[in-house]
Order: sequence, then C-alpha cells, then structure tokens
Amino acid sequence: MPDDPKDSVRSQFDRRAAWYAISGIHRQSEGLEELLRLAAPTASDRALDVATGTGFTALALAPRCRRVVGLDMTAGMVREACALRSSRGGSNLEFCLGDAEAIPFVSGAFDLVTCRHAAHHFPHLARAAAEMARVTRPGGRIVLADTCAPEPDHLAALMNAWEVRRDPSHVVCRPPSRLRVLFREQGLRVDAAVMTQVPLEFDDWVRRAGVPSDEAAALRIEFLGAPPDARAAFRIRRDGADVHFAWDELVLLCTRSSGRGSPG
Repeated sequence: MPDDPKDSVRSQFDRRAAWYAISGIHRQSEGLEELLRLAAPTASDRALDVATGTGFTALALAPRCRRVVGLDMTAGMVREACALRSSRGGSNLEFCLGDAEAIPFVSGAFDLVTCRHAAHHFPHLARAAAEMARVTRPGGRIVLADTCAPEPDHLAALMNAWEVRRDPSHVVCRPPSRLRVLFREQGLRVDAAVMTQVPLEFDDWVRRAGVPSDEAAALRIEFLGAPPDARAAFRIRRDGADVHFAWDELVLLCTRSSGRGSPG
C-alpha cells in the first residue's frame, strides 16, 4: 500500500470505482435528501461537488442548478461519473480531476459547494474546508454530509479501527462536535446541523471495499461480539445470515460571511 495517504485513496478507489457506481447508499440516501434540502439549490447557482466519487450528488444537483462541476482526484471515479452522466444526461454538468485540499478554481467561483461521504478520507480536513470556503462566493453555502464517529472516545476509536481494516485509505471519522468546530474555525457560520443514519449490510460493506475473505470473516466476528454500548451505538443486529448496522451521519450547512476575506 502506498505511504502517501492520497496515493492510498487513489489506489483504493481506482480499483473499486465500479462498485461505487452501483452502490445503493451512494446513489440515494436520507443524507443526500437532507443535503439537497439544506443546500436549497436554485436555477441560478453555480455548484461544485468536492470529492464527487461516481457523481451521484453532482447528478442530483444538476437539474436544480445552472452549472455543476464534480471534482475528484481519482481517475477511475471520474470515468465512472462521466459514464453515469452519459446514461442520464446533464449538459450543464462536468467532471474533472482535482484535489479537495487544493481546489483548482478561483476564489468565489461558486454559489454552492457540497461534499458527501468523502471527508473521512481527507488527510487534512481543515485545509479542505478552507479551500471549500475560498471557492465559495461571499454569502454562498457549503454543505458537508459525512459519516461521523460517536462522541465517546472509545467508541470513536473502535469505529475508526474497523473502517481502517475495511479500507486502508480511511483517515478518520470525527464526532459531530469536532466537525462543527472545524468548519467554524475557517470563518464559516454554521446554520444547521442535522443527524441522519447510513444503514449498512455487512457483506455489501466489505465487498464494496474489496476486503479479503479471511479479514472480512474476522471483522464479522468482531461486529457480532462487540460490547453492548458499541452494539447500541452502531445498531448492530443479526437478521438470519445477514449482519446489519448503521453509522451516524452529519449534514452540516455553513455560510461564508459576506464580510469575510479570502480564507487562509
């Protein structure tokens, strides 16, 4: 596995991009509906979807906005996103390669910036948040939707340990309180914070990431043998041969102050 965290992300998602293109929870979810509600896109908006993956959020924004750009640093994901655009249409939607921590657009270029199911892969989330703020016009909106860790440290550590074993490119899921503070530290006003859930089925979760069968079996045993507080926090339950669980998800609406200079 590459030493550079970003190379790990590229390696992982180039290999598994096709699986994300058919992922139900990425195509449609409660979190995506909340993101669209809070973003309140309009026909005059120029929108940027950061770390767009296979483009489901950008595709959902396109009918509601004047122009949408989906940005991702993994070529395989961009290829899958372009294929989905071709099958669904979207003349006002384009996809391009680029890094969330060094967004290749001028300051204030967008009315709306979104980022969904990606922030836990950013090695330097504060830098990415500053970049999202920079490319948002004064008065514009930023909406983040991402899985988040429980507030208790031991449960957060357990969730992140499981995620790294599933996908070595995982960096960290943060608790909601930390995510709110992190975006406020970029000079953004936090206008709304809505909690949702990402329901998951264990076999689909490990298959999408390409987990080897022996490691998947070991992880499954740990899920089923988790202590009571973890089973409750992650809603772990067995339904016949299937194991179901859910991660919490935070959908955060921020506004860039009209009186603020370019974020640093």
